[in-house]
Amino acid sequence: MGKIITFGTLKGGVGKTMLCFNIGGILSQLGNKVLVIDSDLQGNLTNNMGIDRTNPNLCTTYDIYSIDADPPAPERLVLKRPIDRLPELDMIAGSIFLHKAELKIASVAGREQILSNYFSDHKDFFDQYDHILIDTNPSMSIVNQNAFLVSDSILLVSDVSMNAIEGAQLFIALWEDARRRLRREDNIKGFIVNDYDARNRLSSDFLEFLRNSPDTADLREILFKTIVPRNVRITESELAAVPISLYDIRSKGCDAIASLVDEMLARKIV
Repeated sequence: MGKIITFGTLKGGVGKTMLCFNIGGILSQLGNKVLVIDSDLQGNLTNNMGIDRTNPNLCTTYDIYSIDADPPAPERLVLKRPIDRLPELDMIAGSIFLHKAELKIASVAGREQILSNYFSDHKDFFDQYDHILIDTNPSMSIVNQNAFLVSDSILLVSDVSMNAIEGAQLFIALWEDARRRLRREDNIKGFIVNDYDARNRLSSDFLEFLRNSPDTADLREILFKTIVPRNVRITESELAAVPISLYDIRSKGCDAIASLVDEMLARKIV
């Protein structure tokens, strides 16, 4: 099985779904077989991929965690090439019912290992993928802990706000406590700054604080050099249900995402 990367945060609206979507797109364009998994009950990644979540026959991430029945075979669960122009990109859709799964598995033994067990039980199927990218909601929920536990790398995402820094540091502390209990080594491998606006003093002050304050030394150790700018073309590409690399390859947003992928390759995250 290829490397598993999960995008995490404890602050919403910072761009983790956007990064998962666009990094997955570029990796697949580079000739890699990529699976993206929507583990956020909001289902924004599913929407970005142009999938109709109202389809009653749609299998979703929820079905992995449902304890009322055996989970579906991956051949039913995985949606093959939902974006025609990206034949190497597959998906497992998200579901608003993930909150029900959270309640159902709360008292189940080994509840944080349900996803890793599913991957292990169907190893032959998932071995076809070079990379598996997982999008999560902003929490340390049991469903999210399943994704964090199975991941080779967790990438934290931040916008240019102090709340995002505090959220990232709280995430690190909470995951350290959880992973020690689960006997998992540290797998937080990156901190990505998104939505940077060079015209805004707040953005430059944020970077100055992040790069120089003794209070952010832990984040500097994992900080990506690439800063993703605020870019309207990225927003437009999500509405068009295609990654920025297909929508506008010449945009500053696409340049930044491509640079992130280069850094991920250099760090051997992918």
